[in-house]
Amino acid sequence: MPAPKELINQITPLDGKGYKAYKSLQGKSFAFGLFQLTFEHVQGDPFAAPSRLSIRIELPSAGFAKAHTKSPLRKLALEDYLLREVDRRVQQCRGRITGSGRSGEIAVQSPGQKIIRRSGMQIKNGVLILTLFAGLPGDGRRVLAEECVKLFSEVLPPVWEECLLAKSLDLNKVQQALETLEDYSTLSQLLSQNHWASFVADGSLLPRASGISDLPLKNGGVLFSAPKELSAEVQLPHGGKIRGMPVPLGITLIVGGGFHGKSTLLKAIQDAVYPHVTGDGRERIATQSTAVKIRAEDGRSVQPINVSGFMDNLPLIPSTENFSTVSASGSTSQAVNILEAIESGSSLLLMDEDTCATNFMIRDARMQTLIASDQEPITPLVDRIEELHKDFGVSTLLVMGGSGDYFDTVDQVIAMDSFQPRLVTAKAKQIVRDNPGSRKTETSAPLPKVPMRSRNLSALDFSRGKKPYVIQTQGLIALILGRTEIDVRYVEHLVEPGQLELCGWILKQLKDLQQTDPRVSNRDAIEDILEKIENGELESITPFNNGLLALPRFQDVMAVLHRLR
Repeated sequence: MPAPKELINQITPLDGKGYKAYKSLQGKSFAFGLFQLTFEHVQGDPFAAPSRLSIRIELPSAGFAKAHTKSPLRKLALEDYLLREVDRRVQQCRGRITGSGRSGEIAVQSPGQKIIRRSGMQIKNGVLILTLFAGLPGDGRRVLAEECVKLFSEVLPPVWEECLLAKSLDLNKVQQALETLEDYSTLSQLLSQNHWASFVADGSLLPRASGISDLPLKNGGVLFSAPKELSAEVQLPHGGKIRGMPVPLGITLIVGGGFHGKSTLLKAIQDAVYPHVTGDGRERIATQSTAVKIRAEDGRSVQPINVSGFMDNLPLIPSTENFSTVSASGSTSQAVNILEAIESGSSLLLMDEDTCATNFMIRDARMQTLIASDQEPITPLVDRIEELHKDFGVSTLLVMGGSGDYFDTVDQVIAMDSFQPRLVTAKAKQIVRDNPGSRKTETSAPLPKVPMRSRNLSALDFSRGKKPYVIQTQGLIALILGRTEIDVRYVEHLVEPGQLELCGWILKQLKDLQQTDPRVSNRDAIEDILEKIENGELESITPFNNGLLALPRFQDVMAVLHRLR
């Protein structure tokens, strides 16, 4: 489809003019048949971030039936599927436009393997809206009108025509995407009904392509199969009756030799707080939505909190009931991470000994003999883990290959053998009876309740230079608010930068609320903000839709807030 005559007439006279002449397009809309294109923001330089466009089409005009969006779940699935189609298609557009800098660069918000709400593709009031980025062509800092007309006549129209019209899509795959998400939703509901922490279906493919990739391993991956003694069948609305391994609430150990799949299973369970796309291999794994991965986090800052249940009688520190530090040790940070997870309403803690502080996890009998308990300020997790479940309602799923002292209190032990699970609880308990062990429990008082704290953000300055607010991300490493940087690299449930950016806007909204009501609690305010976003639009608390936002969980917003120095 050629570009509309009105657009060509706007672009052609700009040829050879200074690049900023493109700014005359900003805010203007043009009809491409059934589609409407709007120049939301025009870049001021060919080397700057590409211009932001929106593409709109009425859902009936696009050919989608009401059944495709009859529920919020189906609407999300359709948005996710279409964004993936566009993302795949724009990869084919590289190199077709000449020019300097980022001329001809085309992109959309790139989705990972999880299905989460994103602002790059949205359905609002029966209208499908795609945010697309395109580098307007320039030669140096001069407009290349002919290349720009080519961009809007030959390169871009096929993207939305092939990806946003039902007649151009495989509707069986669209339907499969909707059914995959509905099945995951049902599986998540079954967790609560059956008192399960997680469920891993038979046939799931857990291994990933590499340690830095979230894509499934294509060749050589072992499919998951639940042990007979720890298996259950569930009924899904579309997948029918499926078998798999439920992980009951309580204390569960994942044991086994090195490289046999312990961490791989835990990572799959960790990621299953989100649904996954069809074909990922983990689409029939679900985990309680409030689960939090706990690890040691050397150097993190800690705001005042009562850590006396895990740390007490620290040298030169009179009390740990109101403990704070600008640089926590591994053991201290892990204790704080547990307490903050409880504070944020988590009912499931996930831990891998590879990323935990050894002295926080266990103190064996020999070390207890060498160093008396009155000389050791750390109460190890092994002495609190049962209490966390019984008194706080918090379950723990722990990868442990180096200490059998946890056998005393666990509810179930799963051994991974060549990436396949076996239930070995009875054997572990027999070992306890045959070898009682001599280590002593090191608790002198119950674990204190975890009160809700409120962080006053009045001192947090979101401005930088002439800009009244600056909210930026460095991948999933850091959130930058004005000149303040928050290190979030170990908040493992943040999976896309758009989630982290929206966390920044939520914190700005929290500060604004505190200015009008200083007594508002962090938890209540953040819950209200997230509810407003979930019931409305992701950009409802931002100045505009930049097409790059994604919805975070409440626990992850709280985790970002807690790491603010």
